[in-house]
Amino acid sequence: MNTKLTVLGLVSLALLSGSAFSSPAEYEKYYLQRGPMPFEVLDINGDGVITAQEHATVRSERQATRAKAGYRMRNARRPPAIEQADLDGSGAISRNELSAWQSRRFQQRW
Repeated sequence: MNTKLTVLGLVSLALLSGSAFSSPAEYEKYYLQRGPMPFEVLDINGDGVITAQEHATVRSERQATRAKAGYRMRNARRPPAIEQADLDGSGAISRNELSAWQSRRFQQRW
């Protein structure tokens, strides 16, 4: 119940900010799939950057959704630090920084 309320809150906030996502099911789809999430999911308030708070909120919601669905929680205790993606040291991640970071992480895995 708490997860549903939080997801609904995130969706409401996204709607007020003009985000493209319009229902909790759209967020859950991204929470349940493997791999990186789109920038729009991480940018809760739609201001064009991802703050540490937004990253932590989405990460927490994703973990709760995946745990409820019975997924294994690999690397749950060792999340990537937001500073790794914040290339310009602004304290927030832009769309370009996120893309560059995800590309680097993908290349490191292969």
